[in-house]
Amino acid sequence: MSRFEHPYVLVLVPIAAVLLGLSAVAQALGANQVAGFLVLYSMAALIICSIGYAALLTLKYSTRILQQWRMQRSEMN
Repeated sequence: MSRFEHPYVLVLVPIAAVLLGLSAVAQALGANQVAGFLVLYSMAALIICSIGYAALLTLKYSTRILQQWRMQRSEMN
């Protein structure tokens, strides 16, 4: 596995953008409570995306470190 990427995590970014756009439309129409919930959901999607990519990068980095450690250990034996 040379690359750790998950397409469903990246899909959250356009979904958050759509929700943010809908929030602007709802606020323009005077539905402030609906606009607030849409902004809340879009921020939650962005936070989940950030956490997901942080986890994927951590997994990638830890796998690389573990492989290096195993190679160094095998050279010692």
